[in-house]
Amino acid sequence: MSLKQLKVFIHELDVGMFVSALDKPWAETPFPIQGFAIKTGADISRVKAYCDYVFVDTEKGRSPLDVASASASATPSNFSVKLDGQSSGSAGRSFDSRTQNRNSASFLVRPNTYKKTVELAKEIPAARRVMNNLLGCLTLASRQLVRGGAFNQDQLRESVDDMVDSVIRCPDAFTWLLRLRAKDVHSHDHSVRSSLWATQFGRHIGLDVNELKDLCLATLLKDIGKIKLDRTLLHNMSRTVDEEAEYRSFVSQSVEQLHKAGFENRRVLNIIKFHCERFNGSGFPKGVSGSRIPFLASVAGIASDFDMLCNPREVGETLSPSQATGRLYELRGKNFAENLVLEFIQSVGLYPAGTIVELTTGDCGMVVEQNAKSRLMPRIAVFDKITEPDTQCIFVDLKNEQQARSRLQNFGKRRSYDVKKLAIVRDIEPDSFGIEYSLLENLIARPFSAANADAVMDMTAMPAARNKGFFSALKERFAS
Repeated sequence: MSLKQLKVFIHELDVGMFVSALDKPWAETPFPIQGFAIKTGADISRVKAYCDYVFVDTEKGRSPLDVASASASATPSNFSVKLDGQSSGSAGRSFDSRTQNRNSASFLVRPNTYKKTVELAKEIPAARRVMNNLLGCLTLASRQLVRGGAFNQDQLRESVDDMVDSVIRCPDAFTWLLRLRAKDVHSHDHSVRSSLWATQFGRHIGLDVNELKDLCLATLLKDIGKIKLDRTLLHNMSRTVDEEAEYRSFVSQSVEQLHKAGFENRRVLNIIKFHCERFNGSGFPKGVSGSRIPFLASVAGIASDFDMLCNPREVGETLSPSQATGRLYELRGKNFAENLVLEFIQSVGLYPAGTIVELTTGDCGMVVEQNAKSRLMPRIAVFDKITEPDTQCIFVDLKNEQQARSRLQNFGKRRSYDVKKLAIVRDIEPDSFGIEYSLLENLIARPFSAANADAVMDMTAMPAARNKGFFSALKERFAS
C-alpha cells in the first residue's frame, strides 16, 4: 500500500505522528532517512531546529486532522485552530475579545510573517542609534515617574516603535549590541534585553506589529516600580516573608506609577500586571494560573526569566544561552505552558548572535548571525588561535557544510575533513575563553556574502580601531 502523506507545518506537529519526509534533504539533518516517530515534545523541538514543515505518514501515525478534531472538542468557540498555515475563520490580531482570550496554552503561530529585509552589517548602525535613544528615553521616563510626575509617552513610544522596526528588519542586530554591553553596569539593561527577547519571540510567531510594539513597551516598563525599592532588597536572595512581600509589591507599584502619570494603554498595563504570574499558579501578585494569564503577559514573563538566567542580578551562576533554554525546558508545563516554552526556545535559538562556540573540529568562534530555518547551523566567525582569538578570523556558514569545510581547510584548520559532521559542540562563556569583548564589534561591521566570506579578517591590522571607532576603521580598511 502506498504511503498516505500530508504536509504539516512545524507548529502543527504532535506526539504520535510519523515523519516520512522533510522540507530539505535528509543529509542536512541528523534524522534517519527511513523516517521516525514523534514520541515526545523534545522530538518536536528538534525537528523545529531544522524544518519549517514536514510530511507525515497517516498510516504509521496520527493524522493532523485527528489532532485538530481532538483539539476542537476542547477548544473554546472563540479560538481558531490552525490547519493549513492560516487560521480557520477570522482570527484578527487587533485588541479585542479574541486577543484577550488567547492564552499561553493555546496560541496561533504564523511562520514567515516577517522576512529579514536588511543585512546585519547595515542594520547595526541604525540599531545602535535606536538603542542609545531608547536607553536615554527610558532613563528620563524612569526619573520622571519616580518623582510622581508625567513622562513623555510619545517620545518613549517612538523609540519603542523604532526598536520593533529594527528587530523586524534584522532580528540579530539588537542581540549583538546588547551582547556587547554584557560587561556594562546599567540599570535598564535587563529591561531592554527582556524586551528584545519578547519582541523576537513575537516576531517569530507572527504577532501583529501593534501587538509587538505594546509588548516591547510593556516589557521595558514592567520593572519601573523597583525604582522605589531599597537596593539591598533587590540584591538579597534570602528575603524574609515580609521582605519578599515588599519586593513583590513592585508589580502593583509599576502599574500605579503609570496610572498616576496618565498612562492609559490597557494592553500594556495588563501585560505588566500579569507578567510575574505563572502557569501553575506559583507566581504573583494574584497567583492566577493557566488561561487566566493574558498571553502577551506570559511572553513578557518568559522573556524576563530567560534574561535573568543569562544575566542574574546577584553574583552567582550565570548560564549560557543553551543552558538557559535547557532550564526553561525543565520548567515547561510548570512556570510556563509547554508549547510556549518550545516556541520561545525556537525563536531565540540555542546559540544567539554573539555566543562563543566550539565546533566538532575543536575550533572556536563566535556566532555572527543565525539561519532562521536552521538555528543549529548559524554563520560563524572562526578564530585563528584559541590563545589569541582577536588576531584573525574567517566567516563560515554551517548550513553549507562542504563550503564551510573547504574554507576552514584553506584557513589552516587541518581537522576540517576529519570529523563526520561539522557542527557546534557547545557554547563557551566569554570570560573562560579569554577574548576581549570590545574587539568583537569588528565581526559585525562587514556583510556576510559570497564575495567576502573567503577573506581572512585581520583584526590586529586596525590600530586605529581602538581610538576612533571600529566602524570608521573598518570602513577605511575595506573601502575599495
